Amino acid sequence: MKILPASVRQAAIRFCRDVFAERAIARREELTRSAAPVSLHMVVGHEMLRMGLLTLRSFEFHTRQCWSPIIHDDGTMTDHDVGELQRLFPDATVIRRAQADAELAEALAGHPVCRENRLKHHWFLKVFDTRHYAAHDHYIVMDSDIVFFRRPDFLLQWIERRPEDFWFMKDTREKYALAREDIENAMGFPLWQKVNSGLDLMFRPGMDLALAEKFLTRCVPHVREFAFLEQTMFAVTGSAWGRGGFLPPEYEISWTNFRRKRAVCRHYVGPFKNDALYIEGASTFWLQGRTSK
Repeated sequence: MKILPASVRQAAIRFCRDVFAERAIARREELTRSAAPVSLHMVVGHEMLRMGLLTLRSFEFHTRQCWSPIIHDDGTMTDHDVGELQRLFPDATVIRRAQADAELAEALAGHPVCRENRLKHHWFLKVFDTRHYAAHDHYIVMDSDIVFFRRPDFLLQWIERRPEDFWFMKDTREKYALAREDIENAMGFPLWQKVNSGLDLMFRPGMDLALAEKFLTRCVPHVREFAFLEQTMFAVTGSAWGRGGFLPPEYEISWTNFRRKRAVCRHYVGPFKNDALYIEGASTFWLQGRTSK
């Protein structure tokens, strides 16, 4: 995408966003309602809402199930955003930031460092809020910049079997808030390498608040990149629990212009991720919907 002239690229992005993405998001189908005791969570704000709606619609389409997602407002969603989301996904539950702040302040009262860092860094809503509002022991945390292209069989098998483990995407390179060796020295156990928290299959009993408190207390003073602190927390959690691992490579993260042919989904990353998500992701998913009829 970046090799195109800027004017052509921007025109293509606008067209794919305003035509393909909007039509794909608006598409409603008769799907089987998911009865699995597994909740689906997404943290989203005003700027990423359209992408998040596309993520949810593509996930429904390829699982052939109607979900009741729990949407965590990062504090920037407007009343119009909430209305639009509930119009398109009537079974969704939206947790507004003010409500969550009040509830989590009480829920994390015994873990003051967790509570403090949640308020400082909105990324921690993915860690603490999803855990708090999960109705079942097993739950899924999904970023708003993922598009599904095929049936996610591994994920659906995990939902069906519900093992007591964690599964994450594997990144192309390691992106933690501080050096892995420093984390291992502070925590006293080996850390899984290259964890990416774009798509997480979670086991609530393994999300130990005491472990989170220990990690944040020992490691936050040495953090180099706060943007990866939440991702590092997921890596620490899975490593400490020791069961699970990485989703298959078809659950793709890449910095290339186009996805691999057999990709189940793609987590769009990098400076041109919005370009690729709309030009490739939205257009491909819209065409899949048309050809499936």
